[in-house]
Amino acid sequence: MMYMAEERIVVAAKQQKPLKALAALLGGLGFTKISYSNKTLTVEKMKGQDIKGKPYLDYRVEFKGASMELSYTIPPNRSRVARLLELLPTFLNIIQVAEDYYVVKPSSIYAQINLVLSEASKIIDRDAVEFSTQLTDLQARYADLNAKYDDLVRSSEANTRILLECEQKKDELDKKLVRMSGMSDDLLREALYGWIRLHNGFIDVKEFAKANSIAITRAEEGLNLLIQEGYIRRRFE
Repeated sequence: MMYMAEERIVVAAKQQKPLKALAALLGGLGFTKISYSNKTLTVEKMKGQDIKGKPYLDYRVEFKGASMELSYTIPPNRSRVARLLELLPTFLNIIQVAEDYYVVKPSSIYAQINLVLSEASKIIDRDAVEFSTQLTDLQARYADLNAKYDDLVRSSEANTRILLECEQKKDELDKKLVRMSGMSDDLLREALYGWIRLHNGFIDVKEFAKANSIAITRAEEGLNLLIQEGYIRRRFE
């Protein structure tokens, strides 16, 4: 069984209205589970099953009296910054949906965006020759976000601007991280699917991993993606 690390983002926010109406609002957004206990509203999103058929957590958001907290899993062979890049726009969208129920402290949101950009800069800096142009661009954008931080503190409208900028740069940074991490998810899915068809619906994960020079856990991750997306099904003896 693949072990998934779990991390948490805490945003300082003061609750302004009862959360019952917010629960009804979030109920139409496709969450797997919504619950309310001890004055905390919790929404969870599950993401498919692993090879053994066990569902696992994608992310969880807890709405409390003085904060909104995002807990999320990091799959094996997935970097922390890539996972944060994937989920941060989603969390910011949820904060925006809840804007009538909370007053959010802008600096706590900015800290997470600052973390993402800083980590991305570190990764790119490891290969300064190849990515010097991209690094310079990221640093310029980072400086621009710093300049906008003062506006964010003074005006709630800046929250929307930061959300849009974060979503725009997500795809660009995600592609760079995929190129640095070896075989992409799309290529891995295609290779696995072709192998399974060639071997009459069967696959030896160790043999596939060796033939493609990847880790066994990476091959298992690709199988999970195919199962989750409905391209293949597990056979039970």
